[in-house]
Amino acid sequence: MNRDWLQRHRLKFAWALIALLLAFLALRAGLAQWRELSQWRGLAEQAASLQRGPGLNLERLRQSAQARQIELAEVDAQGKTWQLHGQVADERVLQGWLQSLRAEGVQLLQWGLEQDAKGMRFDLVVQP
Repeated sequence: MNRDWLQRHRLKFAWALIALLLAFLALRAGLAQWRELSQWRGLAEQAASLQRGPGLNLERLRQSAQARQIELAEVDAQGKTWQLHGQVADERVLQGWLQSLRAEGVQLLQWGLEQDAKGMRFDLVVQP
């Protein structure tokens, strides 16, 4: 390779270098976009799992009732359904609690409410 040969092929080398740099930039941009899309996919999966929630267990049910001043006297888990018996001062408090349970995916199968000397007594059958 002498000097004359390099001067003759100088334009070809320049275009090859430009093509190589463009390919590198395109690859780099593609990898960055792929990483970003995989992060969004991971966030979407996390959001979907948060919407489903961890599910309602007996401890969370008791804490939820206690936070609303609802006294759960008895909770009987029978297969896929739970029978709840308890006391509440006001039926609106019970209604709000049941709405929050429905928002968590709990199905209310049966309910009963009656006036008692201490307030309102309720009997519920729910499916978490």
